Amino acid sequence: MSTNNGSHTGGDKNFWRNKRVDNYDAIQTILSEKKAVEQENIARIINYFCDLYQIDNPSILDIGCGPGTPITLTRYILEKVPECSLVGADGSEEMIAKFNDTLSSAYGGRFSGLVSDFNSDRFWEHEINRKFDFVISSSALHYLSDQRRKPFFREVYEHLSDRGVFIAGIGLRADNHTIEEMEQTFRFEFTFNKMKEAGRATNFTDFRHSAETKEAQAKINWQSSDVWLSSIRDAGFSGAEIVWQVWVRSIFLAVK
Repeated sequence: MSTNNGSHTGGDKNFWRNKRVDNYDAIQTILSEKKAVEQENIARIINYFCDLYQIDNPSILDIGCGPGTPITLTRYILEKVPECSLVGADGSEEMIAKFNDTLSSAYGGRFSGLVSDFNSDRFWEHEINRKFDFVISSSALHYLSDQRRKPFFREVYEHLSDRGVFIAGIGLRADNHTIEEMEQTFRFEFTFNKMKEAGRATNFTDFRHSAETKEAQAKINWQSSDVWLSSIRDAGFSGAEIVWQVWVRSIFLAVK
């Protein structure tokens, strides 16, 4: 789970395909403890700054938006920030195809989705190459490569309006190995217990080994809070903090 001395190449964008896209909500339900709370807090932050800065029709970019299904941040924000317009970007063609199909009937012209990989320096092309009031993300940016991390956050800063706000739920690891192991154990226990209730797992050790093998295939780039915060702060933001955390799940907030 530890960092890799600047050599991590980022997530495998082909990992989330086929059945993993079709079963996205079910997978996220058993993987992500307190996911609904994270989404609620991101929406609260958006609405807080809309009131503070008197933004009536906020423009929002959701990076790593997923398929737009009920469990996704995009769907939650479209419901809880009813005057917003939202663009979703994801590196998976299958995710975006489902995103556009899923949301078109319910939200009409308030959203659009496009395929774009944040681990590419050509990420900011087409309709996302403009300023947004908010750039948001959930359960995606821990797939950033080491090489792209600092340039990416500078690009986020540049694509925010003058009072723009960056809000991201990012997975992280503790600096201390003992604490890191505890948090990872709790994370795997949450998923194991969900699967045990469904009759799909019986032995925790075997389950964890299998889960770690799949995560290695996905290529999550686990980094500490200090690494994430320094990369965000170095982008030029006037302030950046972790404002919410449950074990490895954290919300980072940065303001221009």
